[in-house]
Amino acid sequence: MPLLKELGAAVRQRRREMGLSQQQLAHLVELSRATINELEMGKLKDLSARRIERLANELGFAVGLVGTLRPKGRGALKVAAGIASVPYKAEMPASALFDSLKAGVVAPAYIPHLRTLLDEAPVAILAEIADELESHGLPKLATWKRMGMLAGVLRCDRPLWQSLAK
Repeated sequence: MPLLKELGAAVRQRRREMGLSQQQLAHLVELSRATINELEMGKLKDLSARRIERLANELGFAVGLVGTLRPKGRGALKVAAGIASVPYKAEMPASALFDSLKAGVVAPAYIPHLRTLLDEAPVAILAEIADELESHGLPKLATWKRMGMLAGVLRCDRPLWQSLAK
């Protein structure tokens, strides 16, 4: 499958999983809605490396690499809880992160941790969290919406969350 067609299919799938419209994604990555539509439909003939990189960064894809690097045997929730805990003395357990993302409520002790995760973690990690929660019966779209809702409540300023809120 040619690169742009493969990218278009991946963009469409991730955009839908995240609950973004084509217009919201276009605004987020500074492309036209028509360009996003053509890419998703497999009709786009050319897209600059800079634009591909911007799309990949906002949607959590690795360009030219397969998957994300993560130590074997460590689930996305455990990795994400570790990322969320780096600046803090107390570590957020993966179970607390799971509970927060499942219920949409965060324990007061872990508010800073979750804010750090939602503002700073690579989108690829957030996407892996959505994948892992899906294996626990939570639809990806619902997980993205809960992350977006929590980001709003926690006043995260990552552009992704503003796009999902629209």
